Amino acid sequence: MKIYKILHTVLLNLIIFSAVSSNNVYASAMLKADAVVEKQSVFVGETFIFQIQVSGSENPDKPDLSHLRDFKVQYQGGRQNSSRSITIINGRMTRNVREGYFFSYRLTPKRAGVLTIPSISVYANGRKAETAPVHIKVNKPMETDNFKLRMELSKNTCYVGEPITLAVTFYLDRTIEELAFNVPLFDSTDEFYFADPEIDINDGGKYYRIPIGADEVITKEGTGDLEGKQYSTISFKRVLIPKKEGIVKIENAMANCMALIGYRKSRRNRFDSFFNDDIFSDFFSDSFFDSGRRGEYKKVVVPSNSLDLKVLPVPLKDQPENFMGHIGEYRISAVAKPTDVSVGDPITLQIVLSGPEYLEHIKLPPLDKQASLVRDFKIPKDMADGEISGNSKIFTQTIRALNTSVKEVPPIELCYFDTKLGQYEVVRSEPIPLTVKEAKIITADDAEGVGIIPPAKKDLETWKKGIAYNYDDTSVLDNQYFGILSSFKSPILFLLIAAPPLLYSIVLAWVNLMNRHKADPLLIHAKKA
Repeated sequence: MKIYKILHTVLLNLIIFSAVSSNNVYASAMLKADAVVEKQSVFVGETFIFQIQVSGSENPDKPDLSHLRDFKVQYQGGRQNSSRSITIINGRMTRNVREGYFFSYRLTPKRAGVLTIPSISVYANGRKAETAPVHIKVNKPMETDNFKLRMELSKNTCYVGEPITLAVTFYLDRTIEELAFNVPLFDSTDEFYFADPEIDINDGGKYYRIPIGADEVITKEGTGDLEGKQYSTISFKRVLIPKKEGIVKIENAMANCMALIGYRKSRRNRFDSFFNDDIFSDFFSDSFFDSGRRGEYKKVVVPSNSLDLKVLPVPLKDQPENFMGHIGEYRISAVAKPTDVSVGDPITLQIVLSGPEYLEHIKLPPLDKQASLVRDFKIPKDMADGEISGNSKIFTQTIRALNTSVKEVPPIELCYFDTKLGQYEVVRSEPIPLTVKEAKIITADDAEGVGIIPPAKKDLETWKKGIAYNYDDTSVLDNQYFGILSSFKSPILFLLIAAPPLLYSIVLAWVNLMNRHKADPLLIHAKKA
């Protein structure tokens, strides 16, 4: 009978395991992919979320979206989206397993019209699934009298490697929320280096961090006139450094926001009569303190103007050997301290460069390439990066005079290409007078006092018993006999010695007593009787 029950239990478990396993295999064999968009109607330049939701696998391969030519694609990452559960109904157990994963992207349409996100293939462990095409209506952004966006370059013609500034200004005369910019130019990393100019946020102005694609930009609030009308403005700047020559077409930028278009009355309540003053409306908009008005907002996307930038190559003709890529118009000065030194003493040399608007990327040509400086000074090969100070960049280096014939720190030269003149120029710092003396040789006579100081004399004294702790005479030894009786002089030592035997005796007596009780349990009852 027992064998029958065991076989019945084993057989039942095998059936359940087989059923659950077959369900898991069936679930994992079905691979499906769905394309999901955040919204069906957007503007050109307006970014929206696009997801590929995969079911049937927890580790699908990343899809290829290179064929989405009408959209700018930014991958946001992916993660598993799986669930597992066990359901028991009327004693019947069902295990539910759903394996899933989703990929998330930010898409930005490049043109107006009805655009199609084509079918996208997804692969997982040799299986394939395809998403259905998705149609998106892309509206053309329109400029209005209330909102305008302008881009402006510091100059429309420049040379390769010459920093120029792009200024972006958003003009508005309405209350807005959720402002964001989209500037396609900033994706042109093959054509430009980009940098943010230094901003003094403590100048008393109002500054905001505004999203720009997947990044942020620091903008400044202000006011400005455009086409004869006064506007509030939100503006920012970015430095462009061209990498190659040619005509660069700078596409329209976009500013998108939620604009206040009016108010609608909310449902009144009994508290409205107490909180209908304008002062509460200013601070508690869209709350029950708002005197019965709620703002209505509308999506607004504003395009900017487009620009053309002409980038010229730096001429190779008549290019000096010491030209290190400095482009613009430069000024140079130098300061040395101290100026009264001995041969080999360190001299701190500070070189100040100024001229171009942007100096962050500027480096000083190696000083060990300056022939007049190398001739008279020892110069380390390594030099610290310069520090920006106002409109200048300061470089600091330590030099050492090699001999007493050195009378000055010679002029430091900088070769640059003057974009205004269209030719190479050399600018030099003023020479710095120096006084260099012979290095003093330190001898024993230069120590404290004059001449050689003889060692101090002190007569030795004789100790009749010698140095006792080095003596081997038994008379210096003290008899410190140790015995059992001597331990009674120290209570702590006595307890350390006596406690273990005493504790052992108590435990032994207790064990013997318990053994006797176990051997004759009736003895306890007899004593009680």
